[in-house]
Amino acid sequence: MLRSAASLLARGRRLGSLATEQTGAQVRSFAEATLQKPDIPVHGIHGRYALALFEAGAKQGQLDKIDTDLKQINQLSEADKMFKQFLQDPSVPKKEKLSSLGEILKAMNVSETTSSLFEVLAENNRLNLVPKIAETFEDIIASARGQVKAIITTAEKLQKDQLATFKKELQKTLQKGQQLILEERVEPAIIGGLIIDVGEKHVDMSILTRVKKIEQVLRESV
Repeated sequence: MLRSAASLLARGRRLGSLATEQTGAQVRSFAEATLQKPDIPVHGIHGRYALALFEAGAKQGQLDKIDTDLKQINQLSEADKMFKQFLQDPSVPKKEKLSSLGEILKAMNVSETTSSLFEVLAENNRLNLVPKIAETFEDIIASARGQVKAIITTAEKLQKDQLATFKKELQKTLQKGQQLILEERVEPAIIGGLIIDVGEKHVDMSILTRVKKIEQVLRESV
């Protein structure tokens, strides 16, 4: 496992550079933005880690860097099953895992705060929470920026004009000063219709859900 981890160093450097290029233009500078208090519920252990990471990053002015770090690490995890297994394998002794992980993170040039987080996660055998921590951290950052994430799921990809219409209408539901960040997902399994998630709100208008409701009514009437 240690040899496998060490072999990821070169890839870590490449992916780190790529992630920086891809996210650099998308991430607003917190030095120039007015941060708000995150207004989203935080649940579970992963939520507490994500919130602690946000608070530490905000104090040190490293939120942009931490955001990029987590994207790099997630990219590496998604691109290489060996690295993902390394993070999740509880059988590797802590000392050895900390040593190898430290080398990988150093090669990826992550911030001190990100590195400290991963040390704590490794010490507590919580590295399997990394994807959830990263996702929650993204939600917290979006909230602090006054952004509201919305996900629209359809069976087939929407046309550009349809997507623009949805975005315009959803923006109207937000409070003054909030900005909508719309993500589109395609799930053929829902058959048709759509599912909209805005913050904590979930609206399911998919054909699959309608069919299930009809089936339930029919069963109850027998």
